Amino acid sequence: MFKNNMKQLFILVTVSLLGFSICQAQELPNLKAVKLNKNANYKTAEPIALKVSNYLFATSIDRRNRQRIEAGNFLIRWMNGTPDYTFYVEDREMNLFGFDSDVLLMYMAALTKFMLEHPQIKHKDEQALGAVNIVLPYLNKESDKKRWPNLLWQLNDAYQQNKTAEFLKQIER
Repeated sequence: MFKNNMKQLFILVTVSLLGFSICQAQELPNLKAVKLNKNANYKTAEPIALKVSNYLFATSIDRRNRQRIEAGNFLIRWMNGTPDYTFYVEDREMNLFGFDSDVLLMYMAALTKFMLEHPQIKHKDEQALGAVNIVLPYLNKESDKKRWPNLLWQLNDAYQQNKTAEFLKQIER
């Protein structure tokens, strides 16, 4: 379940991802065939969601990569419907990652990856810190930094100085 403006975010990311097209070889299972119509389906799809997250981190941001677009769409559907996890993407995260759908998708993939790999961690601040520690190294290599919001630059500086947790605590939710 998403908080605040998650429906708008879902629409923004989906429209952005669907607006682009084409290419690359199939490395993931057929995500369109994965049924997410019952609660039990979401539990069964957890390994696929983790594989999708790992795939997104293993590929460059490319709006023409059709497989990547499908992976992002699947991940968002899974996150939005799973009854077993609550994903918090609130004002703080929106301010950090802005409304760049590619960057935001990678944060969501990091959040999914962290939560699936650390199901015992339930506190949303610890989850956010774990996700940030996954996504920043990727964004430093793959992202178009010209589009980064100022707050993301500040977070990145804090990350480089091993002060990510302190920085995140300073930012109001």
